[in-house]
Amino acid sequence: MKRLFIIFLLIFPYSLWASGSDDELGPGLYADFTTNRGNMIFRLDPNRTPLTVTNFCGLAEGTLPNDIVNPDEPYFSGLTFYRDAPKYAVFSGDPSNDGSGGPGYTIPRETGALISTGAPGILVMDGFATESAGSRFFITREGDPYLDSKYTAFGRLISGIKTLKRIRRGDVIESIRIIRVGGEARRLRFDPATFAVQYEAARAAEIENLRISNTVLADAVLALGSERQKTPTGIHYKVLATGEGGKPSAGSQVSMHYTGSLLDGTVFDSSRTRGQTFDFILGQDGVIPGWIEMVMDMQPGEVREVIIPPFLAYGDRGYGPIEPNSWLIFEMELVSFLEG
Repeated sequence: MKRLFIIFLLIFPYSLWASGSDDELGPGLYADFTTNRGNMIFRLDPNRTPLTVTNFCGLAEGTLPNDIVNPDEPYFSGLTFYRDAPKYAVFSGDPSNDGSGGPGYTIPRETGALISTGAPGILVMDGFATESAGSRFFITREGDPYLDSKYTAFGRLISGIKTLKRIRRGDVIESIRIIRVGGEARRLRFDPATFAVQYEAARAAEIENLRISNTVLADAVLALGSERQKTPTGIHYKVLATGEGGKPSAGSQVSMHYTGSLLDGTVFDSSRTRGQTFDFILGQDGVIPGWIEMVMDMQPGEVREVIIPPFLAYGDRGYGPIEPNSWLIFEMELVSFLEG
């Protein structure tokens, strides 16, 4: 009888929650996923991953601007699980439904999470090299602690494991309700002003973390100034002069001027020194991936200062005077292009 009473006490709080009492969840911040397969409840970590949580909750509640839905409209409602990787994870948060879409922005990957991906039922931001996708996320089916070095985990499943096991590709998120329990959680705000402050703090932390491993690189990134931008793939750049006239695409005949240097300032090549543009067919000639990404986003007359990571340059093999695993700095000007 005593054992049955203890079991009843353990189940009783969840039973109250199921009947509508959020307070029985205990103080904290939660995300209640309603899907066509059932409900899942995640406890979120706003203290160690503040930007990630603010971004997710702001989209869920419709308080953050984005390129997909109007303000005040919940972003995730109606989205599907576009990928189901058996014994690994299920993926959602993409309005394009193919793993390439998002709200029109990315956010810095936060590295201070206490939640580990080494367990099932972990809510994780999908992402790129050093960026988290703006809205895409996945939920682990089985743990993989290796993912901790690549992604930001910001929530842990506390109810709904059976639902998680049933979810398949094509299943629908009907809604995500953010639940605040306790005074601390109720004081949290997921508005544009809060997002902006946390975004700048995360970018500053990103530079400080970079300084630990590569001081010269951190200094080069900071030298781009407050107008520096970063692509999802990890390229840092600054627009020095704007252009006009459309952007080239795969197959375009492109004419460029450039100067390439190492992080220490050593110039290894320059078209300007030769007095001749560098001409190539975009996507056909042997140009490093970082160049292709930049050029396809430029217009004639545009000049950029660009810092390209090794895996988008010459990787671990190097090239000529360029040592393996070298970050490269380019001043790039798109002179002109002709459609292929």
